[in-house]
Amino acid sequence: MIKRSILIVLLLICAALATVLLRQNDGSIALTGAQAMQMTDDVFMIGLTIDNSGDPDVLLGARMDGAASVSIMNPDALGLPLVVPAQSQGILAGDGAHIMLMAPDVAFTEGAILPLTLVFERAGEVVTRVQHAGMGGMQHMQGAGVDEVPSPSVTLTLPDGPRADGFDLRLAVQNFTFVRTPADIDMAAHVAGEGHAHLYLNGLKLGRLYGPEANVGPLPPGIYDLRVSLNTNDHRSYMNGDVPVQSVVSFTLE
Repeated sequence: MIKRSILIVLLLICAALATVLLRQNDGSIALTGAQAMQMTDDVFMIGLTIDNSGDPDVLLGARMDGAASVSIMNPDALGLPLVVPAQSQGILAGDGAHIMLMAPDVAFTEGAILPLTLVFERAGEVVTRVQHAGMGGMQHMQGAGVDEVPSPSVTLTLPDGPRADGFDLRLAVQNFTFVRTPADIDMAAHVAGEGHAHLYLNGLKLGRLYGPEANVGPLPPGIYDLRVSLNTNDHRSYMNGDVPVQSVVSFTLE
């Protein structure tokens, strides 16, 4: 009887471990385009794209063997989880949540590649390779904004309210025209009052918007800040004086 009980316990433990391993190796998260921009002699900023083909997931941390430190920075949404909605994309970049790397203990010169591991709540550890992009090598860093007269404005609304299974959003703009630049032109010339929007969820960039409507994929329960900013064709922020032209909707999903 005792042996049978022990066997049952062992089977339950094995089943639990198998469940964890399956969750951590489901292949739902793919990391692409990882680049490190050198900020100082031993400090780098890392940006990359997170493609989530599965259920919503939360980015918990990052590490690189041999680095003095690797930290996820999220200055615009301190304390809020970095959630990648289901069947969606998230982007770590200088104008939102990003990774800071300090002092790898191996030579990391321009063009060199080092392994980087991101840790997710559901997908577990996902490894990618990050390339040294040089000083100023990462594009779309948030630089000096553009203050136009009259200033553009934007109002973000959720017509049907936020829902855990996904929801629509709508932008109402003034003194602004959405313009989609050709796919082969990454940094188009600035034209006053033209551009696109950037969408952020808890500080994580979800992408660019080239029109007034979009959708946010399914999310887990939690507290959220959904923010949209207006940007020029060359990716600078539109400003109204010293304030970025943006709109935020905060909500909680039970």
